[in-house]
Amino acid sequence: MSGTLLLAGCLATTPLSAETLTVGVYHNPPKLFADDEGRPRGVLGDLLQAIAKEEQWQLESLQCDFQHCLTLLEQGDIDLLPDVAWSVERAQRISFHEEPVMHSWSQLYQREGAKIGAIFDLEGQRVAVVSGSVQQSYLAAVTERFDINVTWLPVSSFARGFQAVADGEADLVAANHLFGDWRAHDYGLRDTPVIFQPARLFYAASPQLSDEILNHIDDVLRRWKQDNGSVYYETLSAWRAKSTPSQLTPTWIWWGGGLLILLLVLALLGNMLLKRRMKINRDQLTTHEALLATILDSVDAFIYIKSPSLKYRYVNRRISELFNQSTENIIGKRDADFFDAESAEATRKIDQNVLDSGKKVTVEEHSMLQGEEHVRTFLSIKMPLTMAPGEAPSLCGISTELTEYLEMQSKTHRLAFYDALTGLPNRRRLMELLADVTDQNNCTINFSAIFIVDLDNFRLVNDIQGHESGDQLLINVAERLQIHLPQEATVARFSSDEFVVLLNALGEQQGKATHKAERLARQLLEAVAKLRNDRALPITASIGISLFKCSGLSVNNVLQQADMALQQAKAAGGNSLRFFNMDMQTSVLERAKLEGDLHQALERNELSLHYQVQVNHQGVTTGVEALLRWYHPQRGWVSPATFIPLAEENGLILPIGHWVLKLACEQLAKWAQQPAYAALTISVNVSSVQFQQPGFIRDVESLLAQTQAPPSRLVLEVTESLLMSEPTRVRSTMLKLRSQGIRFALDDFGTGYSSLSYLKRLPLDELKIDQSFIRELLTDKTDAAIVDTTILLAVSLGLTVVAEGVEKKEQFDWLKGHGCYRYQGYLFGRPTPIEYLFETY
Repeated sequence: MSGTLLLAGCLATTPLSAETLTVGVYHNPPKLFADDEGRPRGVLGDLLQAIAKEEQWQLESLQCDFQHCLTLLEQGDIDLLPDVAWSVERAQRISFHEEPVMHSWSQLYQREGAKIGAIFDLEGQRVAVVSGSVQQSYLAAVTERFDINVTWLPVSSFARGFQAVADGEADLVAANHLFGDWRAHDYGLRDTPVIFQPARLFYAASPQLSDEILNHIDDVLRRWKQDNGSVYYETLSAWRAKSTPSQLTPTWIWWGGGLLILLLVLALLGNMLLKRRMKINRDQLTTHEALLATILDSVDAFIYIKSPSLKYRYVNRRISELFNQSTENIIGKRDADFFDAESAEATRKIDQNVLDSGKKVTVEEHSMLQGEEHVRTFLSIKMPLTMAPGEAPSLCGISTELTEYLEMQSKTHRLAFYDALTGLPNRRRLMELLADVTDQNNCTINFSAIFIVDLDNFRLVNDIQGHESGDQLLINVAERLQIHLPQEATVARFSSDEFVVLLNALGEQQGKATHKAERLARQLLEAVAKLRNDRALPITASIGISLFKCSGLSVNNVLQQADMALQQAKAAGGNSLRFFNMDMQTSVLERAKLEGDLHQALERNELSLHYQVQVNHQGVTTGVEALLRWYHPQRGWVSPATFIPLAEENGLILPIGHWVLKLACEQLAKWAQQPAYAALTISVNVSSVQFQQPGFIRDVESLLAQTQAPPSRLVLEVTESLLMSEPTRVRSTMLKLRSQGIRFALDDFGTGYSSLSYLKRLPLDELKIDQSFIRELLTDKTDAAIVDTTILLAVSLGLTVVAEGVEKKEQFDWLKGHGCYRYQGYLFGRPTPIEYLFETY
């Protein structure tokens, strides 16, 4: 206790009567909670009741969870909310008084035996956080900034978060340190070194509340904080140090009958009053010491006092943890008892210089504890402290360990500029290097080159062999590229399976520079092709090359040229290289212009629907397929194979797809009123982009309701790639639409990678055999076998088979003879506008 008092020297309204205030109370003990009668209790609850009593306010409580309390406060449904940390974002929505009620910080807590020591250790961990809390927003921002993958478990209170960790539902919980120090032991948890977000706590107010009330709160708090015996410190002591108010010893006064006895009694009474006052003062002193000790032991810093002979006189809890010794074992000893000889001597010289000069210093110290092999770094503030008149000054010190911060700083730099998997420079570092090369001030007459190296079919490695095998392949490729590149070259990992090589000083002549670049690129292709992973899956790469000088080109221009060359290499089948040329640029510009025209096509009524009939084996029309067409004013008819993929890439497929569905439903509604066509179906191709939109089910149901089209006559055609992307989610969507009566067809069957295990679980009605198999059906035995097998498969699954691209009667006869009874193709009719589809329509 006495050491705490010594350290204290080192660290050294008009009431609004009849005012009724509604107070929000959420459960966050020991700072705030509601008692059995609903009144606010805890540190901030008791203080608010004391303020209300002094100011003659009437308090009405409203219990709510924290996020709901904030919403009510912002709307003006409550007047005050205790225990709210100030932030810039909150200050824009609600009001705060000026004097903080108290200071706090947040900390992570874990089960015994867990070893979380820094923010980076949160990778892959499950962290419980109170929804809408400052802890949640801070940790989410930090982990996102450093790309740390964390699974968040939102909870309603700190207590629920601690219980989740205790039950194994979460690995860690973020909480205010007051609650953690108070309850962590009850849940079998302990604190981690991860401390963050020091905060000032206030009574937050509704924006509609009078500023006069907030001013009165500030006046009371400031007055109480200046009085060590005020209710403010009594409340903090009661909730932090668990101290109990001292009981007043009653005074018995004996009355005598004589004057001498009366004088004796008066003397005894004076002595008892003096003892009573001394006891009260001692109790107050003990309370203040306990409060100060609690605060100092909670600070994340090493605080100590050394005697004039540099022996420890006081240490806080952090010092005991650092030395792994109790306070009693530390007091009276020197640094040489805990640090190695070199560290202890360096510290002694600094301390002695402070005592000799009488000046405060801030110094960075590097020390090694006995029994440890790593050096710790401390930022220390040291100053002389006079303990008593005539006594030589002692030394007061406050040290903060920077070891983890410096390590984190190093890791941050590494993460910012280098790839974590391969150790190569990352995209950011490469962009800096490339900017230097293309800088006009650094221009040379030599050619430089950029290679973009992309692994062919890398996704198959991850899908077939797993991500661990894929990661090892990337590491091997990075090593192989570095081996075959000259020392002055730079190779960086640009994206998932993409590497970029920067070559400088290829010479002044373009021909020779091109030859050098091509020879080196072919060496890289051969080096990658020789790689084999653990299952001998063949690996190849494609390379796009941009040859350039610094003048007239930006960083983005160079990369864009190399990327266009890469796309040409991949289009050639992979395992090849291509140089950028102006034909590529022209193609890109043409594609960009087409994309711009497509943006206007729907608005200018350039899009239309054509319909192709579907017939059965008796030649009877059973339905039609709606096919999208685009007639461009200058280009004429644009192939769907050209503009539909473009629409899927830029998102235009969503409004276009909605328009197609709307027209198809309107046509079904018209046919429903005409007996001759009421039984016909309309098949509509649905893009995977459109199908996976969250509101797709709602949009389809809305169109059916608006148009009154019969759902059972609408057939949605989906592709195999959609079914395989997210089979569980896709199945759920299909089942919900199927419950409305909508039917489904699997389009272009046989061209993708369908899994039969998924296929049998999906609510399909039709399989459409792709026309690429029908085209050579009569001359290619393989195609015939595929079609025959598909028909048998469909029959076994209870599905109708529709053959696309039937153009010859011989094809029709073969299909009919092998059990396929639905057809579509030029033999029966070409796609045509609806007004020409049927002669009687």
